[in-house]
Amino acid sequence: MDERIFSTYNSWRTGKFKLPADIVERDIHWRAAGFLKEKEIITFLGLRQTGKSTLTFQLINHLLEQGISPDDIFYFTFDDLSLRYELSASFENFIKIVERFLGEEIEGRKGLVYIFIDEVQKLPGFVEHIKALYDLKLPIKWILTGSSSLELKVQLKESLAGRVLSLSVLPFSEAEIFKGHGFTPPDKKNIRDFLFGNAEPDVKRLRKFQAAIMPHKQNIRKYFDECMIFGGLPAIALAVDREKKQILLNNYRDAYLDQDIRNLVKEDKLWVYQKVMELLSSRTGDLLNYSNIASQLEVTVDTIKRYSELLEKTFILKKLTTYSKNVRSEILKTPKIYFTDLGIRNSLLGLTGISQLEKLNQYGIVFENAIVQRLNAALPLAGHEARLHYWRTKTKEEVDIVIRTSDRLLPVEIKSDKKIQARHLKGIKSFLMKEKEKAGVLIGRFEDAAILEEGETKIYLLPYWMI
Repeated sequence: MDERIFSTYNSWRTGKFKLPADIVERDIHWRAAGFLKEKEIITFLGLRQTGKSTLTFQLINHLLEQGISPDDIFYFTFDDLSLRYELSASFENFIKIVERFLGEEIEGRKGLVYIFIDEVQKLPGFVEHIKALYDLKLPIKWILTGSSSLELKVQLKESLAGRVLSLSVLPFSEAEIFKGHGFTPPDKKNIRDFLFGNAEPDVKRLRKFQAAIMPHKQNIRKYFDECMIFGGLPAIALAVDREKKQILLNNYRDAYLDQDIRNLVKEDKLWVYQKVMELLSSRTGDLLNYSNIASQLEVTVDTIKRYSELLEKTFILKKLTTYSKNVRSEILKTPKIYFTDLGIRNSLLGLTGISQLEKLNQYGIVFENAIVQRLNAALPLAGHEARLHYWRTKTKEEVDIVIRTSDRLLPVEIKSDKKIQARHLKGIKSFLMKEKEKAGVLIGRFEDAAILEEGETKIYLLPYWMI
């Protein structure tokens, strides 16, 4: 590897490394920093351009602040064609490169060497090589990042089972957007503890939670509306100019198809893949009907199944299975689909404003997707083990979300209406009766939090800006 290229990527070795002053600390930063103390390989996976490389350099800065010698920290990116070419000849060259810049052999060394590899999926088969090196118990802490790549997820699952601690790097959360624009984020821990734990606040405490968030309400609503249209990819979320946001989104869409998918889908089928994306965009929040989509595009059901799976594996889609006491039936029953980032979804349909959503009668489903996305992003930070499902019976009783923890099932209905109507509560009440649970949640655009009590059951009314 060329020494000048190595020095450019590893500037801390010459004392020239400094994080940008406006860098946004990710929600998962301290959890990731804690993983640096564990023996397992760390992986950061997610959509391209969600900030995995930035998080990597933040962790390198953390190590330096902890007193780790700059000479013991290595960063490589497989975006570097020359490095990939050199390693393609023999994966054994990698440790030789590290030892050359380290100035000694790694085997038998007492102190840890920290090796960060960015875009590891771009050198097929290298994950298996890392597994072999890891099993040799060399004094190396491995930190790998990967963008949307089906092969990488398969490699990690098959090669690194039991050897890896994995974190998803998602589009910016509300808190990260606040920080990126120079504002202190609202503290929503109490609400998250209620949703993902087993706490059930009374009216007095619920109103206290609302009062604490109220000073941030205007900015919450502003950034929520922006995310409904442009999503939360960092560069797009922090851009001020709407035209720039749209250009970045369109570029992202094209790069995804050209760079991430072109090698996974036959050239003459790329248009089919794009059409599947567009059709699923228009069916956000719907049950995934493979046969219907296949019929519309005049392709096989297997093709649609493969492409929808590819969209999920490349982090574009999030599928929710139905809640059932039978775990097997959860997997077999038809999933509902949501987009990981609404900006990508809207760019596929040419939607650029809230007024368009309202005119095309899509505001409600995009609102629902935004709430699902927010809940999903909050899950790994909540400190509780929880999973998201939806619920639907054969008689078409349904609830948008069921938050399942070890202690309870919490049905959550999401409505974009500003006024509460009896029909909004029908699914929640049915779920509570059938599952013998005591609490449910209705999220909407109404102004104030409240609790509706009927006998032993409580339905919490939560304004969307509190979530």
